[in-house]
Amino acid sequence: MESARFENANKLWLDGHKKEEAAREFHAMAEEEADYPDGKAALPMNELNCYLQISELDKANEIMRQIRALPVRDEFVRLIEDFGDACMTTQMGKLEEEVLKFERIVEANQEELQTSDLRYLYEQIQQRPGFALTSMGRFSEALPILKEAVSFTIDSDPQLVHFYSGICYQALSGTAPAKEAFLRAISLGLDNQFEADARYRLAILYFTSLAFAQAKFQLETALQIPGQSVSTQLRKQIYQQMSRVCHYLGETEEEQKYLKLMQSS
Repeated sequence: MESARFENANKLWLDGHKKEEAAREFHAMAEEEADYPDGKAALPMNELNCYLQISELDKANEIMRQIRALPVRDEFVRLIEDFGDACMTTQMGKLEEEVLKFERIVEANQEELQTSDLRYLYEQIQQRPGFALTSMGRFSEALPILKEAVSFTIDSDPQLVHFYSGICYQALSGTAPAKEAFLRAISLGLDNQFEADARYRLAILYFTSLAFAQAKFQLETALQIPGQSVSTQLRKQIYQQMSRVCHYLGETEEEQKYLKLMQSS
């Protein structure tokens, strides 16, 4: 494989606006340069990752079908293949299946994943079931995984780890650690949708502890996030909570304003 060509394709992949161009380049490399099954399986994984990141699931699924048909022998290539398959399951929203697939990968490759060379992959694999279990409402199962993931330093998403940890703590009545987790997630720089959700949840915690001014600050900050980044349902919930907060602060006009916004959204 030409290293310069691979580096160029990788640069395209890292550019948030050129992932489809990167996918085409990785595809061409696999067609032209890989002449044995393990190589033909390994190179298309880069193409598959590009399509997953731009939610082109039909294209990703077709690539995975072709990869699965190859007689792969190399254990590392098989590991990467299984990882890509599990990631595709994540994108498809099949959370239960996703958790099972990542668990199987860890069970089948325990020794390899503990080596320093593959530590980055272990961190990627391990944190994902924590996210999925949280989304399924299985908070007591998710929390130990997320607690481990907080210590990850190589290739993790610490802001999301803290965000999902906060959800778990909040659901399990851990008010103080939930607040700490959401504040930490926000400080690390969440994407807009996650930040709005974290601030809404944080506001609920402040509200239940009668810290109404702090709750209002979090909700006002959430409402400053661009509208297209926040779901209609979440924005409606923020308006509703703002109305409640303003009621307890004695701000009658503000209370009615946000109540009307909630009803019209």
